[in-house]
Amino acid sequence: MCLLFPFTLNGVALNWFYRLNPCTINSFDSLKQVFLDYFMIQTYRLYSADDLYMFRQGEDEPFREFAARFSHEYSRCSETGDRAAFGAFKSGLRESNFQYLVYSNPWNTYVELMKQAAVHAKAEYFNSKRSPATPARNDFADPPPTSVPIPTPPQHSAPTPNT
Repeated sequence: MCLLFPFTLNGVALNWFYRLNPCTINSFDSLKQVFLDYFMIQTYRLYSADDLYMFRQGEDEPFREFAARFSHEYSRCSETGDRAAFGAFKSGLRESNFQYLVYSNPWNTYVELMKQAAVHAKAEYFNSKRSPATPARNDFADPPPTSVPIPTPPQHSAPTPNT
Protein backbone atom coordinates (compact mmCIF):
# COMPACT_ATOMS: atom_id res chain seq x y z
CA MET A 1 0.00 0.00 0.00
CA CYS A 2 2.91 2.35 0.67
CA LEU A 3 3.94 2.09 -2.96
CA LEU A 4 0.50 3.18 -4.20
CA PHE A 5 0.03 5.99 -1.67
CA PRO A 6 1.98 8.69 -3.59
CA PHE A 7 -0.24 8.19 -6.64
CA THR A 8 -3.26 9.28 -4.60
CA LEU A 9 -1.65 12.61 -3.66
CA ASN A 10 -1.35 15.92 -5.44
CA GLY A 11 -0.38 19.52 -4.69
CA VAL A 12 0.71 20.27 -1.14
CA ALA A 13 0.30 16.67 0.01
CA LEU A 14 2.53 15.37 -2.77
CA ASN A 15 5.19 17.97 -1.94
CA TRP A 16 5.02 16.91 1.70
CA PHE A 17 5.47 13.27 0.71
CA TYR A 18 8.56 13.98 -1.39
CA ARG A 19 10.11 15.92 1.49
CA LEU A 20 9.97 12.95 3.88
CA ASN A 21 13.40 11.67 4.84
CA PRO A 22 14.17 8.34 3.15
CA CYS A 23 14.03 5.20 5.29
CA THR A 24 12.02 6.88 8.09
CA ILE A 25 8.71 5.12 7.32
CA ASN A 26 8.67 1.36 7.76
CA SER A 27 4.95 0.53 7.47
CA PHE A 28 1.71 1.84 6.07
CA ASP A 29 0.42 2.49 9.60
CA SER A 30 3.39 4.72 10.40
CA LEU A 31 2.97 6.53 7.05
CA LYS A 32 -0.71 7.06 7.82
CA GLN A 33 0.07 8.42 11.28
CA VAL A 34 2.77 10.83 10.02
CA PHE A 35 0.38 12.05 7.32
CA LEU A 36 -2.47 12.61 9.76
CA ASP A 37 -0.20 14.31 12.30
CA TYR A 38 0.94 16.77 9.67
CA PHE A 39 -2.39 17.54 7.98
CA MET A 40 -4.95 17.17 10.80
CA ILE A 41 -3.86 20.41 12.44
CA GLN A 42 -4.34 22.29 9.18
CA THR A 43 -7.69 20.67 8.44
CA TYR A 44 -9.50 21.70 11.60
CA ARG A 45 -8.02 25.14 11.96
CA LEU A 46 -10.36 28.04 11.35
CA TYR A 47 -8.77 31.00 9.62
CA SER A 48 -9.65 34.63 10.16
CA ALA A 49 -8.51 38.11 9.19
CA ASP A 50 -6.25 38.08 12.26
CA ASP A 51 -4.39 35.11 10.78
CA LEU A 52 -3.91 36.98 7.51
CA TYR A 53 -2.46 39.99 9.32
CA MET A 54 0.23 37.67 10.72
CA PHE A 55 1.60 36.92 7.23
CA ARG A 56 4.85 38.64 6.36
CA GLN A 57 6.96 38.44 3.24
CA GLY A 58 10.31 36.91 4.13
CA GLU A 59 13.51 38.85 3.53
CA ASP A 60 14.63 36.51 0.75
CA GLU A 61 11.15 35.42 -0.34
CA PRO A 62 10.32 36.33 -3.94
CA PHE A 63 7.21 38.45 -4.29
CA ARG A 64 5.43 35.84 -6.42
CA GLU A 65 5.86 33.20 -3.69
CA PHE A 66 4.51 35.55 -1.02
CA ALA A 67 1.52 36.48 -3.19
CA ALA A 68 0.76 32.81 -3.92
CA ARG A 69 1.10 31.85 -0.23
CA PHE A 70 -1.13 34.74 0.84
CA SER A 71 -3.78 33.94 -1.80
CA HIS A 72 -3.83 30.31 -0.74
CA GLU A 73 -4.35 31.21 2.91
CA TYR A 74 -6.96 33.85 2.07
CA SER A 75 -8.95 31.22 0.19
CA ARG A 76 -9.19 29.34 3.50
CA CYS A 77 -10.65 32.36 5.33
CA SER A 78 -14.32 31.98 4.52
CA GLU A 79 -15.46 34.73 6.91
CA THR A 80 -12.86 37.32 5.84
CA GLY A 81 -13.85 40.02 3.39
CA ASP A 82 -11.82 41.51 0.56
CA ARG A 83 -11.27 44.76 2.46
CA ALA A 84 -9.53 42.94 5.33
CA ALA A 85 -7.51 40.82 2.88
CA PHE A 86 -6.45 43.98 1.04
CA GLY A 87 -5.16 45.53 4.27
CA ALA A 88 -3.47 42.33 5.42
CA PHE A 89 -1.68 41.87 2.09
CA LYS A 90 -0.41 45.46 2.16
CA SER A 91 0.81 45.17 5.73
CA GLY A 92 2.65 41.92 5.00
CA LEU A 93 4.77 43.30 2.17
CA ARG A 94 8.42 44.00 2.83
CA GLU A 95 9.93 47.21 1.51
CA SER A 96 10.02 46.89 -2.28
CA ASN A 97 8.97 48.50 -5.55
CA PHE A 98 5.61 46.78 -5.37
CA GLN A 99 5.00 48.05 -1.84
CA TYR A 100 5.63 51.56 -3.14
CA LEU A 101 3.17 50.95 -5.99
CA VAL A 102 0.52 49.69 -3.59
CA TYR A 103 0.72 52.77 -1.39
CA SER A 104 0.99 55.26 -4.27
CA ASN A 105 -1.84 53.97 -6.50
CA PRO A 106 -5.60 54.28 -6.03
CA TRP A 107 -6.29 50.54 -5.97
CA ASN A 108 -9.28 50.07 -3.72
CA THR A 109 -10.19 46.42 -4.00
CA TYR A 110 -8.48 43.13 -3.40
CA VAL A 111 -9.23 42.12 -7.01
CA GLU A 112 -7.43 45.21 -8.38
CA LEU A 113 -4.51 44.60 -6.04
CA MET A 114 -4.17 40.97 -7.12
CA LYS A 115 -4.32 41.90 -10.82
CA GLN A 116 -1.39 44.24 -10.31
CA ALA A 117 0.36 41.67 -8.12
CA ALA A 118 0.11 39.11 -10.94
CA VAL A 119 1.66 41.55 -13.42
CA HIS A 120 4.47 42.38 -10.98
CA ALA A 121 5.07 38.71 -10.12
CA LYS A 122 5.31 37.79 -13.80
CA ALA A 123 7.83 40.57 -14.43
CA GLU A 124 9.85 39.49 -11.38
CA TYR A 125 9.84 35.89 -12.60
CA PHE A 126 11.07 36.74 -16.10
CA ASN A 127 13.71 39.11 -14.76
CA SER A 128 15.01 36.38 -12.45
CA LYS A 129 15.31 33.94 -15.37
CA ARG A 130 17.49 36.29 -17.39
CA SER A 131 21.11 35.33 -16.91
CA PRO A 132 23.54 38.06 -15.82
CA ALA A 133 25.48 37.55 -19.07
CA THR A 134 22.38 38.41 -21.10
CA PRO A 135 21.63 42.09 -20.75
CA ALA A 136 18.15 43.48 -21.15
CA ARG A 137 17.16 44.14 -24.72
CA ASN A 138 17.55 47.75 -25.66
CA ASP A 139 16.11 48.66 -29.04
CA PHE A 140 17.73 52.07 -28.95
CA ALA A 141 21.29 50.92 -28.42
CA ASP A 142 23.82 50.83 -31.21
CA PRO A 143 23.65 47.55 -33.11
CA PRO A 144 26.50 45.14 -32.42
CA PRO A 145 29.28 45.08 -34.97
CA THR A 146 28.70 42.62 -37.76
CA SER A 147 31.23 40.19 -39.09
CA VAL A 148 30.36 41.10 -42.67
CA PRO A 149 32.29 44.17 -43.78
CA ILE A 150 30.16 47.11 -44.79
CA PRO A 151 31.02 48.09 -48.36
CA THR A 152 32.33 51.61 -48.75
CA PRO A 153 31.06 53.71 -51.59
CA PRO A 154 33.43 53.89 -54.57
CA GLN A 155 35.76 56.87 -54.63
CA HIS A 156 35.64 58.81 -57.86
CA SER A 157 38.41 61.13 -58.67
CA ALA A 158 37.57 64.46 -60.16
CA PRO A 159 38.77 64.85 -63.76
CA THR A 160 41.83 66.99 -64.08
CA PRO A 161 41.56 69.91 -66.50
CA ASN A 162 43.84 69.73 -69.54
CA THR A 163 46.07 72.75 -69.74
